Amino acid sequence: MPRTLTFLCWLTTLLISGCNTTESLTREELAIQNAADEQVALILFERELEGSTSYNVHKNGHVVIKFKEDVWESDYTAAVAEMRKNPAISGVTAKQGGRAICVLRHGR
Repeated sequence: MPRTLTFLCWLTTLLISGCNTTESLTREELAIQNAADEQVALILFERELEGSTSYNVHKNGHVVIKFKEDVWESDYTAAVAEMRKNPAISGVTAKQGGRAICVLRHGR
């Protein structure tokens, strides 16, 4: 019983501290983030890459995406190009194996 009580106290503290953030999003930022997230998920699903990536969408719609090592260059290049053309996504930073890929030198 004491272990259960300790665990519940720890879990409650963790949950309460998670709500105590100063990084609250406005409704507009949340809408931008959700729209970009939806488009990234759709692009990855359509290209069958959803299991080969991890990504984070910032409140301004910028995406930071990491591709697994076994994803072909042609596949990640096409996916990133499609994301960069999408108006819901403000920008994309892509990585694979700890290095930047699909580096944009001109334009957006």
